[in-house]
Amino acid sequence: MSQMYCGAVRILFVLTATAFVPGLSQVVDQATIDYMASNLDVRFNVISNIEGGDETFAAEIILTNKGGQPIVRGDWAIHFCHIRLIQPDRLVDVKSVNVGNPEILRVTHIDGCLYKLEPLSTFSGLTTDIPTNIPLNSSHWFVSKTDVMPNWFVASNNTVPRIIISTAGESLDFVGPFDTEAKWKRYEKDLYNPFTAEARYERNGATDLKGPGLMVVPTPVEMDLQMNKTMMLTKDWVVMADAGLEKDANFLSRKLGLRIVSNPPSSRVIRLVLAAVSFNTGTDPGNNNESYTLRVDTAAKKITITSPTGLGILHGVQTLPCLRNENGDYMETTIKDAPRYGYRGMHVDVSRNFQGKEEIMQLLNIMAMYKLNRLHLHLTDDEGWRLQIPGLEELTTVGANRCIPRGNDQCILPQLGSGPSISRPGSGFYTVEDYQEILTHAEDRHIEVIPELDMPGHAYAAIVAMKARYTNLTAANHANASAFLLEDFNDPSKYHTAQWFVDNAINPCIESTYTFVDHVVSEMVKMHQNIQPLKIFHMGGDEVAKGAWVNSTKCKEMRVRLGLNDSDDLMRYFVNRVAAITKSYNLNMAAWEDGFLDSNEVPYNVNSFGINNVYANAWQNIWEWGVANRAYKLANAGYKVIMSQATHLYFDHPYEPDPEERGYYWATRFTDTMKTFGFMPDDLYANVETKRSGESYTKEQLCEKPENCEKLNMKDNVVGIQGHLWSETSRTRDQFQYMVYPRLIALAERAWHKAAWESEPDKEKRNQMRQEDWAKFANSLGYRELQRLDNMSVAYRIPPPGARVEDGKLVARSAFPGLKVQYSTDQGNTWCDYTDSKEMPSGTLQLVTRSADMKRTSRKVEIQVPVTSATSQMSHSLPLVLTIVFIQQFVMARR
Repeated sequence: MSQMYCGAVRILFVLTATAFVPGLSQVVDQATIDYMASNLDVRFNVISNIEGGDETFAAEIILTNKGGQPIVRGDWAIHFCHIRLIQPDRLVDVKSVNVGNPEILRVTHIDGCLYKLEPLSTFSGLTTDIPTNIPLNSSHWFVSKTDVMPNWFVASNNTVPRIIISTAGESLDFVGPFDTEAKWKRYEKDLYNPFTAEARYERNGATDLKGPGLMVVPTPVEMDLQMNKTMMLTKDWVVMADAGLEKDANFLSRKLGLRIVSNPPSSRVIRLVLAAVSFNTGTDPGNNNESYTLRVDTAAKKITITSPTGLGILHGVQTLPCLRNENGDYMETTIKDAPRYGYRGMHVDVSRNFQGKEEIMQLLNIMAMYKLNRLHLHLTDDEGWRLQIPGLEELTTVGANRCIPRGNDQCILPQLGSGPSISRPGSGFYTVEDYQEILTHAEDRHIEVIPELDMPGHAYAAIVAMKARYTNLTAANHANASAFLLEDFNDPSKYHTAQWFVDNAINPCIESTYTFVDHVVSEMVKMHQNIQPLKIFHMGGDEVAKGAWVNSTKCKEMRVRLGLNDSDDLMRYFVNRVAAITKSYNLNMAAWEDGFLDSNEVPYNVNSFGINNVYANAWQNIWEWGVANRAYKLANAGYKVIMSQATHLYFDHPYEPDPEERGYYWATRFTDTMKTFGFMPDDLYANVETKRSGESYTKEQLCEKPENCEKLNMKDNVVGIQGHLWSETSRTRDQFQYMVYPRLIALAERAWHKAAWESEPDKEKRNQMRQEDWAKFANSLGYRELQRLDNMSVAYRIPPPGARVEDGKLVARSAFPGLKVQYSTDQGNTWCDYTDSKEMPSGTLQLVTRSADMKRTSRKVEIQVPVTSATSQMSHSLPLVLTIVFIQQFVMARR
């Protein structure tokens, strides 16, 4: 569910790959590999996504020898990650095909995104500075720079693989520009173009309110604020808490640097009180166990936070810093508040690319700050198993490491640009101690951690690890070597997953599969015990490839034995077995929506599981496909549904339809902060605006087929909303934070607060009300919330500025009023603040938006302002002509 593809692509390739070819003219030694890594210049250029129709795109890889020695034929190979299927008309059925014109290389699909290129006998070598171009076809399309993965490497038998320097690191300088429609459009009917400065100016339409539009984010249910009454909070203030609130008192004490006392003074005290909260008629949103009141009494010099639970108390504590004015003084305030949803989550994929415990704990800090209360931790996938499981050490000694094995090394194959050796972010895992440290950090902030171990699909890493265990124990003549095997060795079934794996589905027809599941669930229960007792086991369950298990000997035997018909029945059997294991540990169960649906889109009988609550993440909602109704189908069938719609809540998608923006774009071409803010989870079909192509699409068009728009009858079964980061393109800390923030803040606003415009039936009026509300929220980001993230050293995305000409005058603005726009006339050597009253010089101008702390900038926008005569400038009779060039650069001047 992290990506889905439809279509195909063609590329021109110049590469070198790994595999032995008889009769090679050179024995390759380490010096040869080192020379190639240092001197082979690789260039990847998209030629056209359009000329092949909707099914293929064209590209080229250019190899040039920049050294003084020739690169000749030998048993060397170039390995690289390519996220589409190369030569899809041929590699579906075979592993290798010859490429080039004439054919001089062989390309082999190894597994997942990993390919290798190796020379044929017709390969005449690479002489100095003579480029070699190889055309290839690939499925689907490439319209983003980050579709190309870094760290290609060259390898041969009995040598240490080396990363090709020209492809190393995060710059992706070896990827050519996406400078024509044929390159930045996915297909002929794709309506999206990179935003021009003028288009972005229109989109950045939030009125500058000259200050935060909302004092508290997310928005409280009731708030009375008197800005003219203030008081200082000095170090002689103290904290006093009712029994049972010690943890929350300690949190507040550390946050403000105040002492905790048992006997309160008459003033200068913050009281934490356990008591019920009542609301005015018609304003109570429910979820009263998280409700709180906050009273700042400036006359009595007292602050009181009241809630029936410690969780509600913590919400009040997190609200308190928002009540300070520009001088840091606290304003007279009365707040009554409670959340819209009981489940307000953030999902993080640490399998595709690993993030250490420090980054997860930073995320937890910010989630608590914005009152999110569920961390869905995607710990396993094809590309890595990230949690130590006592008793099954191979899950992390093998399954957590990506490499090209040498000697006695055991690992899974490199994926997603991780390179040939074991290193982060491709490799890594949480020890039991690391994970428990995360749990403790989460529990202190009243955030529930929901661990996901994805199965039966997306399990390549687990399958390889358990095969390694079997191999090692068999070699040692161990009696129970096969106890945790996850595959049937007599299964010739052929399939490709959405991520092009050919062997990632755990076999549901062998008993060792369920021995494995029981063991890992048991160990997770132990890890959570005494810190944060495990409540939900998330089994993944998504994207099992068509064709898995169809020829498995064990499955054929089980079908006969149990009277099962097809793969549908096998999947249902697997889910029921996992549910039984989950139930045996008194746990609730969760899965992605397709884990609970048969091939006819009918939900499994939820009562058959015998579990109190079964949660389903409803994620797939490409509108024109007619599958958005899955959310309501599952809710009506008794599942507890978490709104996880990819078009609005998948933060791995780009912020803009621009080749320079990071991310995959299978569900929608882009999702910016405003789009997430504007999501209406209580009226799913009202969110329909466009097809994937950008073509206008409406709720009425979607619902022309009544089955596309199943009515929600069991409203109480929609229990929450969740944002998601799939990490295929997020390798570094800064990339991770760029994709998550500030979209997470918009998610928090919608999860906590139902806006009045969401209930407005008139679409035109609703859009107007939403835009007014967005202006308040955008001003709050620009004038306040982003500074809070700066104070925490968070590398959130800074949106590029918009610009246009009005009456002959250049005007510019940021998406978040309050962030400064700056311009440069000397290619970025010096910068000046833009103001609408300042006369702009003619010539080449570069524009950027600055972070709230002024230490970082957005991507640059370059504008050509033509020289005009003084007369024409005074009369404003000649408009400025803007030529927009997007420069592939982020200025990341860290603290």
